[in-house]
Amino acid sequence: MRRDLLPLVREALEGRYDVERELARGGAARVYAGRNPGGEAVAIKLLHPELAVTVAADRFLREVDFLRQLEHPNVARVIDSGEAGFFIFYVMPMIDGPSLRQHLDRTRRVSVDDTMRIATDLLDALGYAHERGIVHRDVKPDNIVLCAEGPVLVDFGIAKAIASAGTTRLTRSGFTVGTSYYMSPEQVLGELDIDNRSDIYSLGCVLFECLTGRPPFQHAREEIVLRMQQTEPAPDVRSFRPEASQALSAAVARALEKERGLRWPAAAEMRKALRGG
Repeated sequence: MRRDLLPLVREALEGRYDVERELARGGAARVYAGRNPGGEAVAIKLLHPELAVTVAADRFLREVDFLRQLEHPNVARVIDSGEAGFFIFYVMPMIDGPSLRQHLDRTRRVSVDDTMRIATDLLDALGYAHERGIVHRDVKPDNIVLCAEGPVLVDFGIAKAIASAGTTRLTRSGFTVGTSYYMSPEQVLGELDIDNRSDIYSLGCVLFECLTGRPPFQHAREEIVLRMQQTEPAPDVRSFRPEASQALSAAVARALEKERGLRWPAAAEMRKALRGG
């Protein structure tokens, strides 16, 4: 049974934020709609209490504070973070629009033109962050919000902050960084040196799903999906979506290479290829 924490959250953040309602529950956090003292709408994200006790709060908050340097139109900014009562939280502006997950659940596929726009905008955002040494680590449709100005990546670097601040209890809790349908082979293997090419692989999975209506690797059993991420070659996008251009199909295929050295070395290079550069 899921516990309603709203009264406790309101009490803990009283005077700092007006917490209105719970919006969603993800793998790492509960999301609440609220307003700051100036009346601006914000998304307040609280680590699940069972996860919060497995991380060193001071280190997590230092990692999150480092993320506040990201200022890009396609990246949701971290504008505040802290501890309140037994809660660990971080705050982002409220972004008006559905997640890509919600959009795909409704429409199943995305037009080729819209997929191209999503790809180029997100590659620009990833390139900007990667140049600053920040890897998202959890690029997936749930973490992409579609708004009028373009797609916005949320929770940039949060997975890394949780992993970096984790105590020995984090491993025992079963928390994993990433989502099986979008995890790179090196993430599946639990490698420590996760770099920008992992994000490129995950974005390749997202774009494949936008075009075909399904992730590149799917199965009812998660352990088989994880094995497929490591061993199975990705299907050709054009076998599901013949109208996709050769350039787009080839770009996604290269993003989904199992060996990191065979993928796009940088987001900017993939973006340039998609734009015909």
